[in-house]
Amino acid sequence: MKLKKTLAIALAAMAVCASAFASVAVKGYDVDEDWVKMQVPQVKGAGPVADSKINNALNFNAVLQLYSPLPQSDKPLDAMRISFEENFAGKKGVKEARDFVEDVGSFVNYTLHSRWQEDKMYGGTMVPRYGLDGNYEVLYNGDKLLSVEQRGYLFTGGAHGTTLYDVSTFDLTSGKELQLSDLFKPGSDYLARINKVVAEKVAAQPDTFFGPVEVKDGDKFYFDGKVLVVTYAPYEVAPYAAGVVSFIVPADSLSDILVY
Repeated sequence: MKLKKTLAIALAAMAVCASAFASVAVKGYDVDEDWVKMQVPQVKGAGPVADSKINNALNFNAVLQLYSPLPQSDKPLDAMRISFEENFAGKKGVKEARDFVEDVGSFVNYTLHSRWQEDKMYGGTMVPRYGLDGNYEVLYNGDKLLSVEQRGYLFTGGAHGTTLYDVSTFDLTSGKELQLSDLFKPGSDYLARINKVVAEKVAAQPDTFFGPVEVKDGDKFYFDGKVLVVTYAPYEVAPYAAGVVSFIVPADSLSDILVY
């Protein structure tokens, strides 16, 4: 009996340890509306509060990409984000947010069809269709952090379409979407160190970029414990042909000021 009890305690402890260090599950749902096809990532396993916050942020990113072919609002982005979070808070809200994303996808599909028909009528296009396609990639899924890339491609005629790009990094305990500053000790010189590495890389390929690149809080990034990668969408710091631009900063050059 004592042996059975000891084994049971050991197995329970192993289960707790396994869950404590297990990565969260990331699985997408599909928005499939003829000319609009998008995979939207969703997480499970970080805890009810963290899951809800992360999924709301990922849903909001999907909505912003879907909005790209529509007339743009003059409402500040932060206000739009707060409104979205308040309207779709909690576990029930996340389900409602998914329904909303799908509804937006349906409307965007109608818009693309209508625009294509109008352009065709007036001789402005010869292409067989317009479209918006989106997918995601998990860049890092660790014990403490999760980084997800959401990438889309909008085509409405012309030489090429528009790349839609976002990278989000989350604290898996709180569900908070992190800024660069959250990775480092308060008051540290993290931006100066990062920008020193970036400046060297830009100087080595000056013709690739529009000019000097200055990393700042608010820029997109992911961190896997070994490297910090700061990323920019096409046209942000370089011509479209350069694609998504990434600057890799070794973690050991920042180890004394990192908090993750």
